[in-house]
Amino acid sequence: MTRILPSYIKNHLSLESLNSSRPLLQWIEKEGAVTQTNAAKAVRLSGGTCNLHFQKLEHMKLIHRVDTVNQGRGRSTIIWELEQGKNFCLSLVFDVPFFQAALVDFSGRVLMEQREDMTGLAGRKALERQLDKVVKAALACAHKAGGHIRQAFVGVPGILDPVSSVVVNAANFPVLNGMDFKTRMQDRHGIPCYCGSLGLAFYYGEIESLPPDARALVIYWDLGVGAAAGVGERVVSHHHSDLLLSEFSHVRIERDGRLCHCGRRGCLEAYVGGLAMLEALDSPDVKSLDQFMKAVLAGNADSVRVANDAAYRLGRNLCWVQQVMQSERLILSGPLSVIFPVVRPAFIKGLSEMFNEAEIAALNPEASGDAQAAMRRGAFRLARRLFFYPE
Repeated sequence: MTRILPSYIKNHLSLESLNSSRPLLQWIEKEGAVTQTNAAKAVRLSGGTCNLHFQKLEHMKLIHRVDTVNQGRGRSTIIWELEQGKNFCLSLVFDVPFFQAALVDFSGRVLMEQREDMTGLAGRKALERQLDKVVKAALACAHKAGGHIRQAFVGVPGILDPVSSVVVNAANFPVLNGMDFKTRMQDRHGIPCYCGSLGLAFYYGEIESLPPDARALVIYWDLGVGAAAGVGERVVSHHHSDLLLSEFSHVRIERDGRLCHCGRRGCLEAYVGGLAMLEALDSPDVKSLDQFMKAVLAGNADSVRVANDAAYRLGRNLCWVQQVMQSERLILSGPLSVIFPVVRPAFIKGLSEMFNEAEIAALNPEASGDAQAAMRRGAFRLARRLFFYPE
């Protein structure tokens, strides 16, 4: 019976697409333990059709039987649940200069995690080799666990083509330019993939503990600086494309100012980005973002001075972003969030040029408790959501 079951289902439902079964899968994901009878009523299917969908989802290892309830006179009801431990999401986030990958099952359990400093990466081919190596390791890990990678999320800095998601301009990590992660992941590895701003990963990770209707602005600070804003689970800053708020750091704040890596002069990022701070410091002992953060935390006078100047400018120039997005909370995330306790007074001083004390207190600017973990959680939450609700 097991051998002919797929053919039997295939005569009635497509095994190549989840589209027809997705409303039922979404309902199971939302409700938890369900019966076929209740599921059929909820999504308005006949009992027979619902049974076929359940068989299909079971065959695809997306749901499983967890209990049987005896209702007397020989009748019993099967209880079904989502198969959490054998279905996985893969996140690949380029929080330059760092590359972070994580394989997480549907329950949120991390099976594989990797973080690398990609400073000095030698060209596109090296990037593709490293990407394929990580994806193959993730596929092997999922296979060993008897499951499947259902959805990947690739988070990148810079500007993406709003239709194809190809990286158009990653000013601080140009090796990404021209990369079509969506096509490569699907064609080379058979994994559905969404490529978007890395700010989405930070946003979904940082707002997890906020009230569901909170309006939040999440600033992610690394070699560059970007932002994502929304109301609860609904991101409003990236609604149509990745061209709106994620690149606010390339707004000009100084006429004929410092040359930015985007090719223009006077951009905010040319004064507050991690790369700009390293250039301003110009120290033979501090050449990487990690070294700079350690120097600031250790109280190195020159490093603290440069960091305070950047924090002040960042705070001062957030006023228009905050007012446009009407955010109620302000969270600093990304690798450089670890220095926020040191530079917070300078950041608040910058904010105070446009906001009064009561407004700043209401915003309650704070640093991420653990930006790396928040980004990993956010990327997973986004990938999982994309699988169940691709629209």
